[in-house]
Amino acid sequence: MSESHSQTGAETLTPILFVPERHFDQILRWNQARKEVLTQDILPQTGFILPGKAAGFLYRTDSSVAWIENLVAAPELSREERSVAIDAIVKAVSDEARRLGFKMLLGYTVLDVVVKRAQRLGFAHVEGDFKLVALQLNP
Repeated sequence: MSESHSQTGAETLTPILFVPERHFDQILRWNQARKEVLTQDILPQTGFILPGKAAGFLYRTDSSVAWIENLVAAPELSREERSVAIDAIVKAVSDEARRLGFKMLLGYTVLDVVVKRAQRLGFAHVEGDFKLVALQLNP
């Protein structure tokens, strides 16, 4: 896939706001295909979806920093279709974060291909030996 094709394709797709009652089951199936557990209560209020294609979410904070997370695409799509759809979702989440006044949008991954996509879409790669930690607060 060429870089320009991906960018052109993403510009022709318009993600819509994620509505849990209409879209959660679809995202649940996509995550189950990746053997990932997802519950509706871990998703933020701000998300975008291309029905049948891909979705992603904006985790807002009470600081100038927001997070992009839970990017997922329909497993039955071709690699190129998934890539174009994810590009459109990343653009929608980024645009919404900017519109809301956030100064920095962060994301994390262990996949080099995701780092390359992020760089292509304007993100900077922050070097480091980062580890993700989690603390279960309430069951």
